[in-house]
Amino acid sequence: MYAPANRYHGLDDTQMGLIATLTGASYDTVRAAHKADLAAWSRERQLRDHPDLAVLDADLDRIRHRI
Repeated sequence: MYAPANRYHGLDDTQMGLIATLTGASYDTVRAAHKADLAAWSRERQLRDHPDLAVLDADLDRIRHRI
């Protein structure tokens, strides 16, 4: 319910508090998850908008896991 809305409109303190209460998580955990979701979503959009970056991203992941 909140994932699409938070990506386009953000989450205010009341919404984060409600999510924390409903999930039994701390407010800081909800805020961290929200920031992580936005970062992942941003990366997905970059790869979708620039498919050539997907190849580079996969190659960099391969190199990182090899080290």
